[in-house]
Amino acid sequence: MNRYKVGIDSHGFRGWSGGIDLIATIAEAIICKEEIELYLIVEEQSIIEKTWIFLKNFLENFGNINKFKNSLENEFQSNKNLLDVFHVVVPNIKIITYKKTEIAFFNNREKKMQNAISKKNIDIIMPSYDCNSNVFDIPRIEYIFDFQHKYFPELFSESEKKFRESFFEKQIKNSKYILVNAQDVKKDINKFYPDNKCEIFVLPFKPFQKMNNINGNVSKYDLPSKYYVISNQFWQHKSHITAFEALEKIYNSGITDLHIVCTGKMVDYRNPDYINWLVKTIKSLNCVNNIHFVGFVPKNDQIEIMRKAIGLIQPTLFEGGPGGGATYNAICLGKPCLLSDISVNLEASSYIKSYYFEKKNADSLARLMVEHMNEDSLLDARIQEIIKKNKVEYGNYIFECIKKVIDDSK
Repeated sequence: MNRYKVGIDSHGFRGWSGGIDLIATIAEAIICKEEIELYLIVEEQSIIEKTWIFLKNFLENFGNINKFKNSLENEFQSNKNLLDVFHVVVPNIKIITYKKTEIAFFNNREKKMQNAISKKNIDIIMPSYDCNSNVFDIPRIEYIFDFQHKYFPELFSESEKKFRESFFEKQIKNSKYILVNAQDVKKDINKFYPDNKCEIFVLPFKPFQKMNNINGNVSKYDLPSKYYVISNQFWQHKSHITAFEALEKIYNSGITDLHIVCTGKMVDYRNPDYINWLVKTIKSLNCVNNIHFVGFVPKNDQIEIMRKAIGLIQPTLFEGGPGGGATYNAICLGKPCLLSDISVNLEASSYIKSYYFEKKNADSLARLMVEHMNEDSLLDARIQEIIKKNKVEYGNYIFECIKKVIDDSK
């Protein structure tokens, strides 16, 4: 039997938790297929690049030690965060590493990666986040996450908007195949690039992560007994404030034992003042002691925190996939999911415990929180039935995409 050697390129995904979860989900779906031999491709920074990053961040953040430390953590912790998740989700995956130097006046990443994957005779790279994909001599399926800059331009600097415009344009121009995580994103590609010639694959909404073998130690977080969880980055468009205002309304109505626990690092690099505003606003609320921040936590702990929660709140104003990665996790735990009613989140409506509130409407969310605060999770047998079916369908879809692209390239 011929086996397809598939390389998952972590470049472009390893720096954000949603990207890591996405490629880990893809890996988990196809690693068990006999027709596939799967590799995770991981870049490592050379000493020259590490020195360059240190000096660059020092100069850019001179006088702001906290921002300097956060910048370095984001730069140097990416591989650790990536491998921590993969060790939980797909511990047996084969890994290809290469060391590169990527600085202002020199970049050998593509050459080093090409050398590394050629030694393993990789048949296809997917997903890939590299607008210069035409420089490689093997098939690739590019990934486009979303077009948030088109809908919320005020959240991006001019340089970020220009970079996104240029990057996506090159991706679409240089790629025959594009992978996206929602029908909403496919619509946007055709809306903003109506002359594109790409074949667009849309990942089906089929959450399947098996959670009953993942256990975390959450005693150190001193969790309340009755809480909803928000498991998002603290970016402005995630709209945590909607949930906090909803909790305030519930608290003031006399229900004072309901809490919200938030995972994620309290940083918004695009708008540092937003975090200061959010903290100040929370301190002014009567329910301030019912809002808990546990920071960025290991994946095992994140799942355990969610397992002990009543359910998930997803107040986001924009996502590249239905409900974001946290919704996938919550569904696989059988938890109620309270989702903002943005169009991409409506793609998660097939789940029996998806409930929708009007975006940015604290009254609407408060009603849902009270209505479902005593609701049980799905029984484990039902969860396992859903997961088993979803995993097969998700994996089969990705396999058919891989097979088609390889066959087309022959």
